[in-house]
Amino acid sequence: MFLFILYLLIATVILITVAFFYVSSIAATPPKGSSGDLSKELSLKSSRVIACIGDSLTHGNIGECWVESLRNEYPEDIVLNEGINGDVVWQVNKRIELIINCSPDIIILMIGSNDAMASFNKKSGERYKSKNKLPEIPTFESYQKLLPKLLDKLNGKSKIALCTLPPIGENKNSAINKHVRKFNDFIELTANNKNINLIPVSNLLWDDLSKRTYPVKSDYDPNSLPIIRRIYGGMMHHYIFKKSWDEIAKSKGQWLLFDQIHLGERAAKILFNATKKYISSV
Repeated sequence: MFLFILYLLIATVILITVAFFYVSSIAATPPKGSSGDLSKELSLKSSRVIACIGDSLTHGNIGECWVESLRNEYPEDIVLNEGINGDVVWQVNKRIELIINCSPDIIILMIGSNDAMASFNKKSGERYKSKNKLPEIPTFESYQKLLPKLLDKLNGKSKIALCTLPPIGENKNSAINKHVRKFNDFIELTANNKNINLIPVSNLLWDDLSKRTYPVKSDYDPNSLPIIRRIYGGMMHHYIFKKSWDEIAKSKGQWLLFDQIHLGERAAKILFNATKKYISSV
């Protein structure tokens, strides 16, 4: 009996380890249809190029991909997915030239969620600096300098829409969402000052959160182990057990964000509809 239990434990550990590395490989996979993938096609383009720039919320392999929905909606256009998991605004500034060289007709930019999480407390900042190999810990003050700089690089022939940031966790009055609100206030101010179109992602998602039919179970925890557990646990349920992101969210008391950060199907549809509305207007 002892040996049976031991073998069972070993087998369980092996299965969990394999599953963890499997979803880790998915998370590390670059988005399909980026500027690097499509450079030859872009050189011969006869249709619009739509560049969606951002972090994992745009990348869309941790959670539902609204960029893929845009591709299905606009099959005659080239829709670039320029979202990279974990990116902060400093990293987007560093890689923006390759995107600019594709001469996008339309740009949708949503960046700052990782900057907000990194600047929320000291441990988070140190974690982001180390993992992303950043020159310094991201702060709200550095975001205030780098976002306008990024927009100045983009502001040429492209039509630009700047998105406000989604909630982090689903408690509107939490400390993290008060922190995110500072970023969104600055994003709105910057869009207004630079005469750039604004997509009010934050307001749209909060409006939908007001319709939730069950209470919030837990608040956002910025510590690394709970974040890893929420993200990779959700990915295992989705990619291995084939549960929808919204099913996973509901099991955790979430409505839109299955792991308190990333988008489920309901949230991605809201973002898709908002970006579609903008693209159809230009």
